[in-house]
Amino acid sequence: MKRPALWLALFLFLLTAALLFYRIVWLGYPVFPTSPGKTWQLTINTRVMSETGEARVLLGLPAENPGRMVVEETISSGALNLSLTREGPNRIGIWSGPVEPEGQEIAYRTTILIRPRRAPPERPPEIGPYPDRLAREEIALAERLAGRWKGLPPSDLIRAIAATAGGEWKNPPPEMKDLEGWRALARRDGREKSLLLLLRAANLPARRVEGLPLSESIQNQLLTWIESWNGRSWEIILPEKGGVISDSEAFLPLSVGGVPVLRVYAGELTEIRWTLSRQVVSRWNLHGERIRRSGRFLDQWSLFQLPPEFQRTFRILLLVPIGTLIIGFLRNMIGFPTFGVFMPVLMALAFRSTGLAYGLGIFAGILLAGYAVRRGLDQLRLLLVPRMSVILTLVIVCFTFLALAGNKLGLREFMAVGLLPFVILTMVIERFFVLVEEAGIREGLRTAAGSAAVSIIAYGIISWEPLQLTFFVYPELLAAVAAVQILLGRYTGYRLSELFRFREVGGSS
Repeated sequence: MKRPALWLALFLFLLTAALLFYRIVWLGYPVFPTSPGKTWQLTINTRVMSETGEARVLLGLPAENPGRMVVEETISSGALNLSLTREGPNRIGIWSGPVEPEGQEIAYRTTILIRPRRAPPERPPEIGPYPDRLAREEIALAERLAGRWKGLPPSDLIRAIAATAGGEWKNPPPEMKDLEGWRALARRDGREKSLLLLLRAANLPARRVEGLPLSESIQNQLLTWIESWNGRSWEIILPEKGGVISDSEAFLPLSVGGVPVLRVYAGELTEIRWTLSRQVVSRWNLHGERIRRSGRFLDQWSLFQLPPEFQRTFRILLLVPIGTLIIGFLRNMIGFPTFGVFMPVLMALAFRSTGLAYGLGIFAGILLAGYAVRRGLDQLRLLLVPRMSVILTLVIVCFTFLALAGNKLGLREFMAVGLLPFVILTMVIERFFVLVEEAGIREGLRTAAGSAAVSIIAYGIISWEPLQLTFFVYPELLAAVAAVQILLGRYTGYRLSELFRFREVGGSS
């Protein structure tokens, strides 16, 4: 094999591509994992009272489906016992147990992620029975009225039936006898039941739903609507308005199919409040929750399985190779002068705590102070190790002074100087002094400026959260970074700065 470096780089690129293909196509990872989702926080507060000292409360809670995910839940119920159960598609919270004389508070809070709409189930829902307590004549009346729209597409049929809630009947109009009979039935049973009857007569799957509109609000009562299946998705009918809404993401169902959202046994609720608010949830939480719930092998070995405090560390560490790649490019391809290879990356890591402006100022101040002390030590002709020890002591003293000054001035950035790489700074002071003595102050300042510029670029890369998330979700990208580093290591051509440096020589030839 004549070019092992090229073959190794190609292997790393193929490995990255294979793992990315597996995650995105097979595991269903998002192509752009930084895309935000719509998140809402639902809070339910109520107080239960009981004369017997015992109570049982059943409360409808948000349930997950392909377009909605419950990210996290916080429940507080005091001495009451809590259990979660399922009633068909509904998710029910059951609180039971002793109730103090002054009552017992129940508090529920959850964060809900509204995900992009997914493909609906292949098998359509079954058509349910007719509503209870209807005479045969009333069912026959509904079938005659619904038969007028026979042949309409399901969506048009749903809209025609919904319009009847407002008294509007699409052509051809029904006979006056049928119309009067229907109006009497609607006055007796209400708009919801009459709409469900018409939808059933038209052979359309339909169900009664209770929930909340997804808007920032505080509600004491829930909204009731009807959902009907158009062959592809559920469409929402608002009985009070007679309108149809195709966007199911505009509502949050808490009960489906006529199951009551709230049931209380051996007690009563003095008040209940549902509060909805837009919630800013970290993208880390959204993707982490999705991966933690997965049973796939790669998901089980994902970095999201680490405790949160360690995840924060690896978010940054995974981008350090990117910083070193940028340094290699700037040094070998552009010709940026720097104090060492890793010093700019370590400085960039420290700038995340001190801030970029304060970090650069502290770096420049300590470098100049250290240079002044180094010039004085040069007169003493100390050996290398004692001399470096004195400079290290000076750096620690500067850190301590800045921390005390920051405490007095209320500047947290000054108190974070302890995160600066003091050993690296000590070496930089020594190298800066040697460079000034050998090549002049101009060259020393140019190298210091180059190191600062590279640190700024590395800081921008490391602090970019979308890139952090991308590498955290797809750590195999590090193999591609290593491949680029190998290819960069094979470059032996001119640096860009050399083209400018020797332009007069090239012109004269």
